[in-house]
Amino acid sequence: MNSSNFVRVLASARALPVTLAAAFASLAMLAFGPVALANDDRDDGTVRVMTRNLYHGFDPLVIITAPATQIPAAAAAAFNMIQASKPAERAAAVAREIVKNRVDLVGLQEATIVRKGPLQIPPVANFLPATEIVTDNLELLLDALEKLGERYHVVAIVPGLDAQLPTALGFDARVTTRDAIIARSNNSDLKLSNVQMQAFLVNRTFPTTSGIPLPNPRGWVSVDVEKNGRKFRFANTHLEQAHPVQTPQAHDMINGAGNTTLPVVFVGDFNVVANSGLDPTFPVYQKFINAGFVEAWPLKRAPDPGPTCCQAANLLNPASQLSTRIDLVLLKGDIQLVNIKRVGENPGDRTSSGLWPSDHAGVIATLKIKRQAGHHH
Repeated sequence: MNSSNFVRVLASARALPVTLAAAFASLAMLAFGPVALANDDRDDGTVRVMTRNLYHGFDPLVIITAPATQIPAAAAAAFNMIQASKPAERAAAVAREIVKNRVDLVGLQEATIVRKGPLQIPPVANFLPATEIVTDNLELLLDALEKLGERYHVVAIVPGLDAQLPTALGFDARVTTRDAIIARSNNSDLKLSNVQMQAFLVNRTFPTTSGIPLPNPRGWVSVDVEKNGRKFRFANTHLEQAHPVQTPQAHDMINGAGNTTLPVVFVGDFNVVANSGLDPTFPVYQKFINAGFVEAWPLKRAPDPGPTCCQAANLLNPASQLSTRIDLVLLKGDIQLVNIKRVGENPGDRTSSGLWPSDHAGVIATLKIKRQAGHHH
């Protein structure tokens, strides 16, 4: 396969996410039907939020950096690695974390879909997107939650990279990355409104061996939440890995999702190291702090560094390798932090196959939203 022909696949694949846009509008309309409410055992202003990176199951850079002639082999290796990471088994472990902690709202990153389709060796005149779903991290999680007797629904999804490649396994493989917010449907007295989804204005573009750059779109999603007359905004993101585009992405998040008079809760995999002022990404972390956000973890847990990243790519390391805190809960406005903890960080949290639930730990914060003056219902 020569490199100029290989380009077609990526170029065609890049157009794919557009079809998802129409789905959001309908999704946002569907998500908020009337739900029979049951009282929870907690104080009326208390909510639990979580950030959880579900992990693709492989490192995309392995493919992005592969020489053109090695793309089918690299794509095959990535596909096999995803299968070996047992996404369904890991989703069940994350579902247990969510249910055990009675989480109300979850910001998910890497809620990835893997699809396969007929092998198309470039050049292909009529490129066909692969449609057969192999794994869908989001559906697996929702199904696992339902099996545990807890229904959650998708509030919003922001699409990311959508790329399709020929593999040495005899089929095309397509990876679609997404971030999402899910909310508890049963036993919930949350009223959700004003769903927003925004792509970042500046994204990283990866050079590829084909010569055609591969953009890596990212963004944020948010929803306004009311519980017993107390309101706040909940937003989720996944910033680019250490790279100059992090600064404008943080700016977008602060001035977009953060543009409200409501108290604000940001969660996500920020890819900025909060527990080391020497790290090159620390100025991006500081940008949130300078904008009036307070990071929840050190408020309750200092001096515990609370690392959340990262286990081995194959998730089979016996001892935890978490070393940096990049999965954050950031608060702004009249919100009291009741408690915060990590989940999925102990060797005992691994699945029956010895896999960590993700290459990240999850973070769960219990918050008390205070009544805002002037908000009468």
